[in-house]
Amino acid sequence: MKKKIIGLIVVILLGASIGVGHYFVNYALSPASNSSERNVKETVHASNSNEAIMIKNKEVEMKKANAFYKDTSLTQIISKDKLKLSGNYKTQDTHKWALIIHGYKVNNRNMMPFGRAYYEHGYNVLLPDDRASGKSEGDHIGMGYLDKDDMKLWIKWILNKDPEAQIVVHGVSMGGATTMMLSGDNPKQVVGYIEDCGYTSVYDIFSSELDKRFGLPPFPVMDISNIMANIEAGYDFKKASSLEAVKKCKKPMMFIHGTKDDFVPYSMGLQVYKAANCEKELYSVKGATHANSIYMNPDDYWNHVFNFINNKTSIAR
Repeated sequence: MKKKIIGLIVVILLGASIGVGHYFVNYALSPASNSSERNVKETVHASNSNEAIMIKNKEVEMKKANAFYKDTSLTQIISKDKLKLSGNYKTQDTHKWALIIHGYKVNNRNMMPFGRAYYEHGYNVLLPDDRASGKSEGDHIGMGYLDKDDMKLWIKWILNKDPEAQIVVHGVSMGGATTMMLSGDNPKQVVGYIEDCGYTSVYDIFSSELDKRFGLPPFPVMDISNIMANIEAGYDFKKASSLEAVKKCKKPMMFIHGTKDDFVPYSMGLQVYKAANCEKELYSVKGATHANSIYMNPDDYWNHVFNFINNKTSIAR
Protein backbone atom coordinates (compact mmCIF):
# COMPACT_ATOMS: atom_id res chain seq x y z
CA MET A 1 0.00 0.00 0.00
CA LYS A 2 2.80 2.42 0.93
CA LYS A 3 4.52 1.82 -2.41
CA LYS A 4 1.27 2.58 -4.24
CA ILE A 5 0.79 5.80 -2.28
CA ILE A 6 4.38 6.86 -2.91
CA GLY A 7 3.97 6.03 -6.60
CA LEU A 8 0.76 8.03 -6.76
CA ILE A 9 2.44 11.01 -5.11
CA VAL A 10 5.33 10.81 -7.59
CA VAL A 11 2.89 10.68 -10.52
CA ILE A 12 0.95 13.68 -9.15
CA LEU A 13 4.15 15.70 -8.57
CA LEU A 14 5.47 14.80 -12.01
CA GLY A 15 2.19 15.78 -13.63
CA ALA A 16 2.09 19.05 -11.71
CA SER A 17 5.69 19.81 -12.69
CA ILE A 18 4.96 19.17 -16.36
CA GLY A 19 1.87 21.37 -16.10
CA VAL A 20 3.80 24.21 -14.47
CA GLY A 21 6.61 23.96 -17.01
CA HIS A 22 4.22 23.90 -19.95
CA TYR A 23 2.32 26.91 -18.57
CA PHE A 24 5.42 29.09 -18.24
CA VAL A 25 6.89 28.02 -21.59
CA ASN A 26 3.58 28.83 -23.26
CA TYR A 27 3.31 32.11 -21.35
CA ALA A 28 6.82 33.22 -22.30
CA LEU A 29 7.24 31.81 -25.81
CA SER A 30 3.82 31.55 -27.44
CA PRO A 31 3.05 34.49 -29.76
CA ALA A 32 -0.59 34.18 -28.67
CA SER A 33 0.02 34.62 -24.92
CA ASN A 34 -0.45 37.91 -23.06
CA SER A 35 3.12 38.05 -21.73
CA SER A 36 3.72 41.39 -23.45
CA GLU A 37 1.13 42.95 -21.12
CA ARG A 38 3.63 43.67 -18.38
CA ASN A 39 2.33 45.15 -15.14
CA VAL A 40 5.00 45.29 -12.45
CA LYS A 41 6.20 47.69 -9.82
CA GLU A 42 9.10 49.53 -11.41
CA THR A 43 12.43 49.40 -9.62
CA VAL A 44 13.80 52.42 -11.50
CA HIS A 45 11.84 55.43 -12.70
CA ALA A 46 12.40 57.80 -15.57
CA SER A 47 11.59 61.41 -14.81
CA ASN A 48 8.34 62.80 -16.17
CA SER A 49 10.28 65.18 -18.41
CA ASN A 50 12.33 62.33 -19.90
CA GLU A 51 9.19 60.25 -20.43
CA ALA A 52 7.62 63.17 -22.28
CA ILE A 53 10.72 63.58 -24.45
CA MET A 54 10.80 59.89 -25.38
CA ILE A 55 7.07 59.79 -26.17
CA LYS A 56 7.24 62.91 -28.34
CA ASN A 57 10.35 61.81 -30.24
CA LYS A 58 8.93 58.34 -30.81
CA GLU A 59 5.76 59.78 -32.32
CA VAL A 60 7.82 61.92 -34.71
CA GLU A 61 10.19 59.09 -35.66
CA MET A 62 7.42 56.53 -36.16
CA LYS A 63 5.49 58.89 -38.42
CA LYS A 64 8.52 59.24 -40.70
CA ALA A 65 9.20 55.51 -40.42
CA ASN A 66 5.68 54.57 -41.50
CA ALA A 67 6.20 56.50 -44.72
CA PHE A 68 9.54 54.70 -45.20
CA TYR A 69 7.87 51.31 -44.64
CA LYS A 70 5.55 51.89 -47.61
CA ASP A 71 8.58 52.08 -49.90
CA THR A 72 10.06 48.76 -48.76
CA SER A 73 9.67 45.44 -50.56
CA LEU A 74 8.59 42.12 -49.03
CA THR A 75 10.61 38.92 -49.27
CA GLN A 76 10.68 35.44 -47.71
CA ILE A 77 13.13 32.69 -46.82
CA ILE A 78 12.65 29.18 -45.42
CA SER A 79 14.23 28.35 -42.06
CA LYS A 80 16.07 25.11 -41.38
CA ASP A 81 12.94 23.81 -39.64
CA LYS A 82 10.80 24.71 -42.68
CA LEU A 83 9.16 27.91 -41.43
CA LYS A 84 8.36 30.71 -43.85
CA LEU A 85 10.16 33.79 -42.55
CA SER A 86 9.26 37.21 -43.85
CA GLY A 87 11.24 40.41 -44.13
CA ASN A 88 11.19 43.90 -45.65
CA TYR A 89 14.08 45.46 -47.51
CA LYS A 90 15.09 48.53 -49.48
CA THR A 91 18.20 48.78 -51.64
CA GLN A 92 20.33 51.40 -53.32
CA ASP A 93 23.66 51.48 -55.18
CA THR A 94 26.03 50.46 -52.38
CA HIS A 95 27.64 47.40 -50.82
CA LYS A 96 26.87 48.63 -47.31
CA TRP A 97 24.05 46.69 -45.62
CA ALA A 98 22.26 46.93 -42.29
CA LEU A 99 20.54 43.84 -40.90
CA ILE A 100 18.09 45.22 -38.32
CA ILE A 101 16.52 42.94 -35.70
CA HIS A 102 13.41 43.66 -33.62
CA GLY A 103 12.50 42.74 -30.05
CA TYR A 104 10.10 40.57 -28.09
CA LYS A 105 6.43 40.36 -29.10
CA VAL A 106 6.74 43.10 -31.74
CA ASN A 107 7.68 42.96 -35.44
CA ASN A 108 9.84 44.71 -38.00
CA ARG A 109 7.50 47.72 -38.15
CA ASN A 110 8.93 48.61 -34.74
CA MET A 111 12.37 48.91 -36.32
CA MET A 112 11.47 51.09 -39.30
CA PRO A 113 12.98 54.22 -37.65
CA PHE A 114 16.28 52.31 -37.64
CA GLY A 115 15.82 51.18 -41.23
CA ARG A 116 15.10 54.73 -42.37
CA ALA A 117 18.18 56.11 -40.60
CA TYR A 118 20.51 53.53 -42.11
CA TYR A 119 19.02 53.98 -45.57
CA GLU A 120 19.46 57.76 -45.37
CA HIS A 121 23.10 57.15 -44.42
CA GLY A 122 23.66 55.20 -47.63
CA TYR A 123 22.91 51.61 -46.58
CA ASN A 124 20.80 48.89 -48.06
CA VAL A 125 18.49 47.72 -45.29
CA LEU A 126 16.90 44.38 -44.42
CA LEU A 127 14.42 44.11 -41.56
CA PRO A 128 13.25 40.53 -40.89
CA ASP A 129 10.21 39.49 -38.91
CA ASP A 130 11.55 36.99 -36.37
CA ARG A 131 9.97 33.54 -36.23
CA ALA A 132 6.55 33.64 -34.50
CA SER A 133 6.42 37.39 -35.13
CA GLY A 134 4.83 39.65 -37.71
CA LYS A 135 4.33 37.86 -41.03
CA SER A 136 6.73 35.01 -40.16
CA GLU A 137 5.58 31.54 -39.18
CA GLY A 138 6.36 29.78 -35.92
CA ASP A 139 4.80 28.49 -32.71
CA HIS A 140 7.54 29.59 -30.32
CA ILE A 141 9.53 32.79 -29.96
CA GLY A 142 13.26 32.12 -30.42
CA MET A 143 14.52 34.64 -27.81
CA GLY A 144 17.65 35.22 -29.91
CA TYR A 145 18.92 31.64 -29.76
CA LEU A 146 16.89 30.24 -32.66
CA ASP A 147 16.87 33.64 -34.33
CA LYS A 148 20.67 33.81 -34.61
CA ASP A 149 20.56 30.84 -36.99
CA ASP A 150 17.71 32.44 -38.91
CA MET A 151 19.85 35.58 -39.23
CA LYS A 152 22.59 33.51 -40.87
CA LEU A 153 20.06 32.59 -43.54
CA TRP A 154 19.14 36.26 -43.94
CA ILE A 155 22.85 37.02 -44.35
CA LYS A 156 22.94 34.38 -47.08
CA TRP A 157 19.94 36.14 -48.69
CA ILE A 158 21.91 39.42 -48.67
CA LEU A 159 24.95 37.75 -50.21
CA ASN A 160 22.85 36.23 -52.96
CA LYS A 161 21.82 39.77 -53.89
CA ASP A 162 25.24 41.32 -53.26
CA PRO A 163 28.29 39.04 -52.93
CA GLU A 164 30.40 42.07 -51.92
CA ALA A 165 28.10 43.06 -49.08
CA GLN A 166 29.54 44.57 -45.90
CA ILE A 167 26.99 43.99 -43.15
CA VAL A 168 26.31 45.83 -39.91
CA VAL A 169 23.94 44.00 -37.53
CA HIS A 170 21.82 46.22 -35.27
CA GLY A 171 19.33 44.74 -32.79
CA VAL A 172 17.21 46.11 -29.95
CA SER A 173 16.07 44.24 -26.80
CA MET A 174 15.57 40.60 -27.85
CA GLY A 175 17.10 41.77 -31.12
CA GLY A 176 20.10 42.96 -29.12
CA ALA A 177 20.40 39.49 -27.61
CA THR A 178 20.10 37.98 -31.10
CA THR A 179 22.87 40.31 -32.27
CA MET A 180 25.17 39.20 -29.44
CA MET A 181 24.40 35.50 -29.87
CA LEU A 182 25.07 35.80 -33.60
CA SER A 183 28.37 37.56 -32.91
CA GLY A 184 29.68 34.49 -31.11
CA ASP A 185 29.44 32.54 -34.37
CA ASN A 186 31.40 35.26 -36.23
CA PRO A 187 29.79 35.26 -39.70
CA LYS A 188 32.63 36.60 -41.82
CA GLN A 189 30.52 38.98 -43.90
CA VAL A 190 29.58 41.03 -40.81
CA VAL A 191 31.88 43.99 -40.13
CA GLY A 192 30.36 45.10 -36.83
CA TYR A 193 27.52 44.92 -34.35
CA ILE A 194 25.28 47.43 -32.60
CA GLU A 195 23.65 45.86 -29.55
CA ASP A 196 20.90 47.88 -27.85
CA CYS A 197 19.60 46.73 -24.43
CA GLY A 198 19.95 42.98 -24.91
CA TYR A 199 19.91 40.58 -21.94
CA THR A 200 22.71 38.40 -20.57
CA SER A 201 20.83 35.13 -21.17
CA VAL A 202 17.30 33.85 -21.63
CA TYR A 203 17.53 32.13 -18.24
CA ASP A 204 18.54 35.40 -16.57
CA ILE A 205 15.83 37.58 -18.10
CA PHE A 206 13.09 35.02 -17.47
CA SER A 207 14.28 34.60 -13.88
CA SER A 208 14.15 38.37 -13.42
CA GLU A 209 10.64 38.57 -14.85
CA LEU A 210 9.49 35.54 -12.83
CA ASP A 211 10.34 37.50 -9.71
CA LYS A 212 8.85 40.81 -10.89
CA ARG A 213 5.64 39.37 -12.34
CA PHE A 214 4.90 36.41 -10.08
CA GLY A 215 7.08 36.93 -7.01
CA LEU A 216 8.67 33.50 -7.54
CA PRO A 217 12.32 32.45 -7.20
CA PRO A 218 14.09 30.76 -10.14
CA PHE A 219 14.18 27.35 -8.46
CA PRO A 220 12.32 25.15 -9.19
CA VAL A 221 10.07 26.91 -11.74
CA MET A 222 12.85 27.93 -14.13
CA ASP A 223 14.48 24.51 -14.00
CA ILE A 224 11.19 22.75 -14.77
CA SER A 225 10.36 25.28 -17.49
CA ASN A 226 13.80 24.85 -19.00
CA ILE A 227 13.23 21.11 -19.38
CA MET A 228 9.91 21.79 -21.10
CA ALA A 229 11.48 24.45 -23.32
CA ASN A 230 13.98 21.89 -24.58
CA ILE A 231 11.10 19.57 -25.43
CA GLU A 232 8.56 22.06 -26.78
CA ALA A 233 10.60 24.96 -28.21
CA GLY A 234 13.84 23.15 -29.04
CA TYR A 235 16.35 25.14 -27.00
CA ASP A 236 17.86 25.50 -23.56
CA PHE A 237 17.42 28.79 -21.67
CA LYS A 238 20.88 28.54 -20.11
CA LYS A 239 22.65 27.83 -23.40
CA ALA A 240 20.88 30.84 -24.94
CA SER A 241 23.54 33.15 -23.50
CA SER A 242 24.58 36.51 -24.90
CA LEU A 243 27.18 36.71 -22.15
CA GLU A 244 29.01 33.63 -23.39
CA ALA A 245 28.61 34.57 -27.05
CA VAL A 246 30.27 38.01 -26.80
CA LYS A 247 33.36 36.39 -25.30
CA LYS A 248 33.89 34.79 -28.73
CA CYS A 249 33.07 37.85 -30.86
CA LYS A 250 35.92 39.01 -33.10
CA LYS A 251 34.35 42.09 -34.70
CA PRO A 252 33.72 45.52 -33.12
CA MET A 253 30.57 45.90 -31.07
CA MET A 254 28.80 48.91 -29.59
CA PHE A 255 26.74 48.30 -26.46
CA ILE A 256 23.84 50.69 -25.86
CA HIS A 257 21.71 50.72 -22.72
CA GLY A 258 19.33 53.15 -21.02
CA THR A 259 20.14 53.84 -17.38
CA LYS A 260 16.44 53.66 -16.43
CA ASP A 261 15.73 50.33 -18.10
CA ASP A 262 13.41 48.35 -15.81
CA PHE A 263 12.94 45.36 -18.13
CA VAL A 264 16.51 44.47 -19.05
CA PRO A 265 18.39 46.04 -16.13
CA TYR A 266 21.22 48.43 -16.93
CA SER A 267 23.47 46.09 -14.92
CA MET A 268 22.96 43.41 -17.59
CA GLY A 269 24.25 45.84 -20.20
CA LEU A 270 27.37 46.40 -18.13
CA GLN A 271 27.86 42.63 -17.74
CA VAL A 272 27.83 41.87 -21.46
CA TYR A 273 30.01 44.89 -22.22
CA LYS A 274 32.64 43.80 -19.70
CA ALA A 275 32.53 40.19 -20.94
CA ALA A 276 33.16 41.08 -24.59
CA ASN A 277 36.69 40.39 -25.85
CA CYS A 278 36.26 42.30 -29.11
CA GLU A 279 36.92 45.98 -29.81
CA LYS A 280 34.01 47.63 -28.04
CA GLU A 281 32.32 50.79 -26.88
CA LEU A 282 29.63 51.47 -24.26
CA TYR A 283 27.01 54.13 -24.90
CA SER A 284 24.96 54.67 -21.74
CA VAL A 285 21.87 56.78 -22.38
CA LYS A 286 21.03 58.66 -19.22
CA GLY A 287 17.35 58.56 -18.31
CA ALA A 288 16.26 56.22 -21.12
CA THR A 289 13.82 53.39 -20.42
CA HIS A 290 13.77 50.00 -22.12
CA ALA A 291 14.32 50.10 -25.90
CA ASN A 292 13.90 53.88 -25.88
CA SER A 293 17.51 55.04 -26.02
CA ILE A 294 16.99 56.17 -29.60
CA TYR A 295 14.07 58.36 -28.53
CA MET A 296 15.89 60.29 -25.81
CA ASN A 297 17.83 62.12 -28.51
CA PRO A 298 17.71 60.55 -32.01
CA ASP A 299 20.48 62.77 -33.41
CA ASP A 300 22.83 61.92 -30.55
CA TYR A 301 21.99 58.23 -30.86
CA TRP A 302 22.84 58.10 -34.54
CA ASN A 303 25.96 60.24 -34.14
CA HIS A 304 27.27 57.68 -31.66
CA VAL A 305 26.30 54.73 -33.87
CA PHE A 306 27.76 55.99 -37.13
CA ASN A 307 30.90 57.37 -35.50
CA PHE A 308 31.48 53.90 -34.07
CA ILE A 309 30.81 52.15 -37.38
CA ASN A 310 32.97 54.54 -39.40
CA ASN A 311 35.87 54.59 -36.92
CA LYS A 312 35.92 51.05 -35.56
CA THR A 313 34.76 48.77 -38.38
CA SER A 314 36.08 48.04 -41.84
CA ILE A 315 32.96 49.42 -43.52
CA ALA A 316 33.71 51.29 -46.75
CA ARG A 317 33.10 55.01 -46.26
